[in-house]
Amino acid sequence: MKKIVLIFQCFIMCLSCRSQEKIDLEKINFAKNYKEILNSTKFQTDAREIVTTLPVAYTKDIKQYKFGNISFVNSKETAIKSSTVGVLINNTTKRLTKGIKIEIEDTSISNELLTYLKSQYKAPKVLSKVPQKNSEGKVLGNAAYYWILKDKTLVLVQYYEYTNNKPNISSILYAVDNQATTSDGQKKVVSLIVKTFTP
Repeated sequence: MKKIVLIFQCFIMCLSCRSQEKIDLEKINFAKNYKEILNSTKFQTDAREIVTTLPVAYTKDIKQYKFGNISFVNSKETAIKSSTVGVLINNTTKRLTKGIKIEIEDTSISNELLTYLKSQYKAPKVLSKVPQKNSEGKVLGNAAYYWILKDKTLVLVQYYEYTNNKPNISSILYAVDNQATTSDGQKKVVSLIVKTFTP
């Protein structure tokens, strides 16, 4: 009887551990429906993500996601801006997943993310360099990097800002299908992102 109880407890613990496993956005299959990726989160949709022009579904509940070995944490409810995980969709009719957009409002995670991408995918192509200090000794502006992979392109944009007079680095990471086109089918989404962040 004790063995049966022990086996049952182990089974329950395994189920509990599996339910707490984070979804690795680095390994997301773009063939998945966006609702599968955002499963068990409260999410919103926008008809047009500003840079890619694609529809996007996103959540502020990001603690259940990671990118490789970089785990994410939810922003404080009092934060001016919130970290989000979004899924880029080809159009409002077919709703096929074409990419991921991750917004990070945390300096240490932003730095870890850049370090991780460099370790995994080698030196990036630089779209814009880290800004120089201004006359007040502050670093303001953005830097942008990209990696072209076999089936997708990664673009990381890091914003150097000040919040309550403290320096902060926030990041946006796009991971987009190389074949994805804008909703009107006129441009490749990757080209649009690269052009947006090239000075």
